[in-house]
Amino acid sequence: MGALLPLVFLSCLSTPKQDSPGDSNGTKPSANSSEDEKSSLKDVNISVISSPKETSKGKAFSAPYNIHAAKSDGTPCASLSVIVEYPASRDADSISFEKETLVTDADGNATFSAPTPQFSAKSFVSFYPESSPALKNLAEASKATAAWNVRTNVTARSGILVSVVDYSQDGKMIVGGGAQPSTQALTAALWKGGLMGAQNADFHNSVDADDSARIQADAKRLVSGNTTFRYVVYGRVKYAEKMSQDAQGNWIVSLEGDAGALELATGKVLLKTRKSVSVKDKSQWNALKNAQEEMARQFAEEIVYGL
Repeated sequence: MGALLPLVFLSCLSTPKQDSPGDSNGTKPSANSSEDEKSSLKDVNISVISSPKETSKGKAFSAPYNIHAAKSDGTPCASLSVIVEYPASRDADSISFEKETLVTDADGNATFSAPTPQFSAKSFVSFYPESSPALKNLAEASKATAAWNVRTNVTARSGILVSVVDYSQDGKMIVGGGAQPSTQALTAALWKGGLMGAQNADFHNSVDADDSARIQADAKRLVSGNTTFRYVVYGRVKYAEKMSQDAQGNWIVSLEGDAGALELATGKVLLKTRKSVSVKDKSQWNALKNAQEEMARQFAEEIVYGL
């Protein structure tokens, strides 16, 4: 029989006393056991030692997540049950998480190999000690997190139609004259993100109405059966407030906007997002241009990690 581990390595948490099978009174854990668990939870420190680089939808992460649990004095937390929460599904802009339980080894270490992601997202994985329901908030207060970044697997040449409507300071659509600054900025940002099939389009009335069915119909008429085009990205960019100048003479431009993406063949909305930006510059024109480009950059990031 092997030597027993020192008691301090068995667990960092005190387990509340359970009722015996023959106890019909439903006795609750004692106040002392609850206080012991609370005290133990406060002394657990979980850290992420290493995590995998980003991957793409449908491709497994190249490495697992490795964590370490220890008490404040550095003593490893052995045989500690650790909850891991990770992204499990996505519906437009809503990500659902699932949980698994890890158990640390004698050195306080544990490994989590994430399932192969079947959707793209820029999210996170979190780790925290398992606890009784009453102390869940206390357990989560010591959580450690790591990035869970999954890019789209849309190929560089897949066609993406881009239509973003800009509005004047009085809230009216800016149309005609080829003026599509936010459309052009978003197309450029998508190219920079590797989606080279992005192309400017104009469905301003349907986009203004935020009507995905109309946007899909407009796009289908435009491409006339060209199967190269698979997605439509659309959005609206408005002034959050009128332009102003600060005491130093800088122009301040504050914009707010929303963007979405849909699958052209089915009309399914794949993502929806809202963003806001505020930029200042000595030049009024530069302030507006920079604000539009920053909005486009943020939209593009959502799309690269959302299609």
